[in-house]
Amino acid sequence: MHMIFDAHCDTSDVLYENNAELKKNNFHIDLNRMKEYKNYIQVFAAYIDKKNITCSPMNRCIALIEKITTELESDNVPIIKDKRDLEVVRNNFCAGALLSIEGAEALEGNLSALWMYYRLGVRLITLTWNYANELADGITEPRGGGLTDFGKEVVKMMEHLGMMTDVSHLSVNGFWDVAEISAKPFIASHSCVKALCNHPRNLNDEQIKFMIKHGCGIGINFYPEFLTDSDSCSISDIINHMKYIIDMGGDKIVGFGSDFDGVDALPDGIYGAQSMADVLHEMSAQGFTDNQIDNISFNNFYRIFSEVLN
Repeated sequence: MHMIFDAHCDTSDVLYENNAELKKNNFHIDLNRMKEYKNYIQVFAAYIDKKNITCSPMNRCIALIEKITTELESDNVPIIKDKRDLEVVRNNFCAGALLSIEGAEALEGNLSALWMYYRLGVRLITLTWNYANELADGITEPRGGGLTDFGKEVVKMMEHLGMMTDVSHLSVNGFWDVAEISAKPFIASHSCVKALCNHPRNLNDEQIKFMIKHGCGIGINFYPEFLTDSDSCSISDIINHMKYIIDMGGDKIVGFGSDFDGVDALPDGIYGAQSMADVLHEMSAQGFTDNQIDNISFNNFYRIFSEVLN
């Protein structure tokens, strides 16, 4: 049986919008499928797109956290809040969850809100979605601004609290600001390689080199638009991005960032959590060693989160 650590999904959002259950559903992830694996740690994001919600970003975020927390607690799935929780989930060979926020506009410019989210169990924040917020510019903002003074305060306080900083969706200048002020590893939870697919959401070689040097983490996104410029996409395209980072020396930083339930298409042969085993099988068929597979599927992100969580 396999061990999986997936650094990003948007399942909280689809469950909330459809009044659905996490235990069993027709989306990309449910607990029944997660529990088919030896271990399955999933980072569940509360996705905030302030242009498409009718309430405040904070109200939306709290509603999503409440939904996923209720679903997890109803099936006794542990919510990982510290190193000890992480170790318990690994040693007990069970499903576990980490809570995250995708889009720090949920803070509404208030540093004390970070403490509130920490108390609610959030342990990772993707600083921006594609647009600008009080912290920084997202990757689609033409001006490409880096971290604001408030953004720098947030990153420093997150590190102090034991929360992971996520640079997926962040502007390139914002990435380098995070790199400058971070004393601990950070991650790009659901991003791919720009050299293989020239999409603005993907990481360039200089960013990847820095992350390798400093023990950060890159979760390969399964969205076809980030994987290939071709009209077709398969599991091999996911693996090509892994190989590229490994060939640069990043065998200890690459992992999964599926973006399940946050994308409108997936590569051929990928249907949801049940397909993670097929990705691992193809990795083996393409010559990955058992150690490499274990690191990419679980150990790399386990190590990185162990270094950051208090």
